[in-house]
Amino acid sequence: MNSRLSCVARVAGLLHSHQCRSLAGLSASNATSTLIHEVRTLQILRRKVTTLVLDIKGGFDNLNPSTLCSMLKAKALNPYLVSWTRFFLSGRTCRLRFLGAPKIFAPDSVDTLQGSLVSPLLFVIYVSPLHSEIPGSSLSPMSTTLV
Repeated sequence: MNSRLSCVARVAGLLHSHQCRSLAGLSASNATSTLIHEVRTLQILRRKVTTLVLDIKGGFDNLNPSTLCSMLKAKALNPYLVSWTRFFLSGRTCRLRFLGAPKIFAPDSVDTLQGSLVSPLLFVIYVSPLHSEIPGSSLSPMSTTLV
């Protein structure tokens, strides 16, 4: 599902063009190499260079499934993918086992499953509106979104 959603998200414009990490073939080291190249190129031209890096603390814990699914619908994604995403992000339960503790399941307040291959991709889609052009800049902003 991760490969399918990644391909569809790229085609539908749900990902920023400079998004790295969480996508096959684009790692944080690719983003770093690109950033170094761009900075050096601008320095040779004696241009001013500024880099802004953001870390969204607790991003997975604060992903709103309804907002994400609305974004997917707005881009006219296949209704199956929207339904699958809604199902994946809802009704999650967990079970704690500690020294013979009860083996019952309890609702989990975090909808985005840590450790899943698709969770970082869903998060990247969710935060993609944060990427915007900076007025007066000669380059599009870089994004590494390290998740």
